[in-house]
Amino acid sequence: MQTDRLFKLSTRRKFAGGAALAMIATLLVVAATTLAIRMTRQVEDRTERVSKTQARMERIRAALHAYAATQGRLPCPVAGATSDESATGAGLAAPPGPSVTTCAARDGTVPWVSLGLRSEEAQDAWGRKISYRVFDDLVRDDGVKNTASTNGLSVKDEAPNRFAWVLISHGVSGLGAWLPNGQPILPTPASQELANTQPTGPFVRREESVVDLDPATSPNHFDDVLMYESVEDLKNHSSFDLNTKMTTSRLDFGPGGKITYTDRNSNTASITFDSATSWGVMNVASTGGNISRNAYGTGIGVCSGACNDDATAALDASKKLAFKLDVGKTAQKFSIGILSIEPTVEFLLTFKNGGIPVGSSVRVPLPPPPPALPDPPPPKPVELGKLVKFDYLQPNPPGSFNEVEIQPLGTSRFFIASIRFCTAAENCN
Repeated sequence: MQTDRLFKLSTRRKFAGGAALAMIATLLVVAATTLAIRMTRQVEDRTERVSKTQARMERIRAALHAYAATQGRLPCPVAGATSDESATGAGLAAPPGPSVTTCAARDGTVPWVSLGLRSEEAQDAWGRKISYRVFDDLVRDDGVKNTASTNGLSVKDEAPNRFAWVLISHGVSGLGAWLPNGQPILPTPASQELANTQPTGPFVRREESVVDLDPATSPNHFDDVLMYESVEDLKNHSSFDLNTKMTTSRLDFGPGGKITYTDRNSNTASITFDSATSWGVMNVASTGGNISRNAYGTGIGVCSGACNDDATAALDASKKLAFKLDVGKTAQKFSIGILSIEPTVEFLLTFKNGGIPVGSSVRVPLPPPPPALPDPPPPKPVELGKLVKFDYLQPNPPGSFNEVEIQPLGTSRFFIASIRFCTAAENCN
């Protein structure tokens, strides 16, 4: 009897012990699964944020190209300690004009106001300011033209180490970043990320930045995301054949010396100048008035009437501007940057070779297809004062040309801020 009771008690204990082990095993499996799911979600979230950050960097890259195209240089950084909500200096390059030596805040962040961006467009996906480094020579007057492609910033293990600018997101940890309120997040001393907080390189980039394998307290910690561009690529993408500034750098000087302006009026309908590119000498000719410039000297138009404001100095449907290459030069593609004073931009391009039209005139932008609904959506407005670019333009059918004539259509009124002639093999943007 006693033996039976002992046997039953032992059996119960074995069952209880087995059940406990089974429960522990189940809990371990659940914990491991939960941890795996959490880690997967963290990696996915980090990857998504890196992609979003890189997209914002691409937007900054385009803004830098547009700035270089119209100003002939790159902007200085803005001091990271400047709050984005500050009443003075918020988002403005320091200094805002051409620097004769070096920038005031060489270890600063993206000057979003100077680049025509919103403050959040200059922040990474973790809500921190994107750091911006620029080669000193490029912030000076006519820096894009005068900086040799053999010079520039360096990025470790990257050739040819001739970079015009470097953008840095300080990753998920944010170590080394500036917050929008101007407060810093200091990096770990002696870490590889410390180099990315300095004003000059070599800057550091690592492929494993998406998945951080080291804790933030480790000297090996690294989660920065970098983007950079060579001086040569900057020249190709933004140093258009009118070579940035349309007036003081090029169009103020004709074959007879300096052009004398009366307010915005050049008092002449034809200017010949050196493009400072392989295209050689160029000629600009106006129809319907004299060659003119806008109030800021960043674009050219055609002057009629009093020519004392942008409205009368801009190109409109009654005027034309023509750009002609040097003798013996021909192109196959064309791009143009426009500063509009109206909410829409529409114009006609006529390509010529030796004065004879090549193909049919090209309307830009192309008219939209017939609407599927009775009420089509209104056209997207142009943000006034911003550079609007039209790339990869060519005759229809394609052919070689040495002259391009631009005439606005409808109510469009604008200044031409940049042009670029391209060969068939070039990326004409």
